[in-house]
Parts: sequence; C-alpha cells; structure tokens
Amino acid sequence: MQVFKLITANRQTVVILMSLCLGIMGVKLTGCQSPALPQLDFTGPTMGTYYAVTLIDPPESLDATVIQTAITTILQTVINEISTYEPNSELSRLNHNPSTDWLPISLQLYTILAEGQRLAAITDGAFDITIGPLVNLWGFGPDKQTRQIPNAEQIAFAKARVGWKKLTLQQSPPMVRKARPDVFIDLSALGEGVGADRLAEWFNQHGIQHYLIAVAGALRVRGHNAHGQPWRIAIEAPIANQRDVHRMIPMTNCAVATSGDYRNFFEQAGQHYSHEINPVTGQPVNRRLGSVTVIGDVGMTVDGWATALMVLGEQRGLAIAEAQKIAAYFIIRDEQNQLRGRATTAFNQRIAQ
Repeated sequence: MQVFKLITANRQTVVILMSLCLGIMGVKLTGCQSPALPQLDFTGPTMGTYYAVTLIDPPESLDATVIQTAITTILQTVINEISTYEPNSELSRLNHNPSTDWLPISLQLYTILAEGQRLAAITDGAFDITIGPLVNLWGFGPDKQTRQIPNAEQIAFAKARVGWKKLTLQQSPPMVRKARPDVFIDLSALGEGVGADRLAEWFNQHGIQHYLIAVAGALRVRGHNAHGQPWRIAIEAPIANQRDVHRMIPMTNCAVATSGDYRNFFEQAGQHYSHEINPVTGQPVNRRLGSVTVIGDVGMTVDGWATALMVLGEQRGLAIAEAQKIAAYFIIRDEQNQLRGRATTAFNQRIAQ
C-alpha cells in the first residue's frame, strides 16, 4: 500500500513524509509489499521548503542522475524567476525597481503574474500578489522582521502599498507597470504549484507516465503507483505540532494543493496569527477555517485557489468555489475545536471519477 501525505503550504521548513510503508497516526500499516514496478524516489530542499518526487517505471534511457539534475535545474530556474528571498531573481529586481514605467519581463514571469491577476479579479482582491508589504510586516516575508502584532498605523501604511489594481500587464511583448514605486509582489502562493507544473511538464516530455510530485503543499500526479493503483493522498488534519490524517483521497492525472493556518504561525498573548494574510483587512485569517484543499488540472492555479479560499473563509470561500465550480475541501473548526469537512460539488464529483 502506498500513501503520500499532503502537507499544507508552509513557506518555511516542511518535511514531506513519503515512503512505501507509511505509519499513519502512529499506527503502522501492515501488508506492505515490494513495488511491483521499478520505482525511483527523489527528495531535497527548494523554495525554503522541500520537494519529493516518486517515479514509477521510468524509461530505461533516463538514469537517476539525469533525472536528479533535471529536477534540481528546473526548481532552481523557478527560484531565479520568482523568489523574493533571492536578491538577484527576476521578481526581486522588479520589486526593487523604482520605475513606474512599463518594464519588460520574461514570458514565464508574465504568465505567473497574469494568473495571479486573474484570481484577484475573480475573488475581488481576496487573492492579491501585491500582498508582500503585509507579509513582511507580520514577519512572514524575506525581510525577516520579528513576528509580532503590528499596530494600526503600521498596517495602514503597508496596506497603502497593496492592491492588485496597482499592477498593469501587457502580454505582447510581456511587460508590467507598477502604479507606485514601492509595490512589492509576492508570488509564494503560486510558486510551489509552478514548480510542480514545471517538473510535470519535463516528465511528460520525457515519456514518464506515472509520477507523484510534491513541492510542499502543491502536488501533481499522473498514472498510478507501483502496484497499479491510484495514488493515495492524505489530507492532514489542521492541528499544530501534529501529523494526523483527516481524510484519504485517491488521485490520478491532476494537481492538488492545500493551504492552511497551522504550520507557519506565531502566538502572542494567547492569540494565533497565521501566515495567511487577508489583503483587505491586513490581518491574518480567522481561525475557524483550518485548511483548504483544491483539486484541478494546473498546479499553479490550485495553489492560488487554496490560498484565496483560505482568505475568503468557510462561507464566502465555499460560495465562490461552488460558483466557479472549484473542487475544494474545507476543514472547519467548531466552537469546541472539533474538525468537520465540507466539500464542494465539484470536489465530490472529482474524487468519484
């Protein structure tokens, strides 16, 4: 039996637990057998977190060294494009460019910015790639500020720099214009999905039919596992300092992403403050909604939707997900801190396939 744990998006250090025989909730699974087909596993650090890749029966022409080199190169390329922690990345150079004129950008960066702007328009700014100043203010960004509660004046000052309409894009040739010099773009809510998509594209081009890719909370899966069965994904229960499984879902030929409030946070005066920031209020998201898992076809898109729905909350988020036919699963805490799941119609249809 092969089980893979879907770790919620955490922009710091995340360990993805992947093995042939995995202990779930402290109980060892029995009856595990050796893979029926050849299997290659790759893990390593990337984007301030970890990636894990499993390939089933890859072509003999591709040895492990070639594949490992490709994985490392592809993920480093994404970092060079969109990392806010890498001062020489294309995005960092854009963020620190004080010009409000049209600036040329790569087609790759344009594509990611355009998806962020599309999601922002659909969610009326609940998803906002200009959220960088607020992320930094709360201590979750590259500025490495102390994690503490900012005052109202600090929040208002940061919010003045935030707003998806402060960016204008041009497709051909790809260009971007900032409405003010200090607009700071943060693509971390899309980046892990981008990394998973880029790896999936390379595997598809090189004849790999069966794989599972995990870049922290963003997954791409294709085909089946080593025993010819669909990949089994474990959605974590949103409980801090624990690794419990809330629900198992069989998956194949899709992208999956989870975003939550229980891995990257700080506490002060008994209050919980998550890295998931609402760009409208400037505050971390409400604690009732613990996590959102989204299934779709593109890793970048489901990664963004998972964050957007976390910000929107269990009521507005569920309504928009239903209206947009998004396959989403919400894990909500009640007044007694008990967990319950709510799935959209599209989610139930997707896992029933």
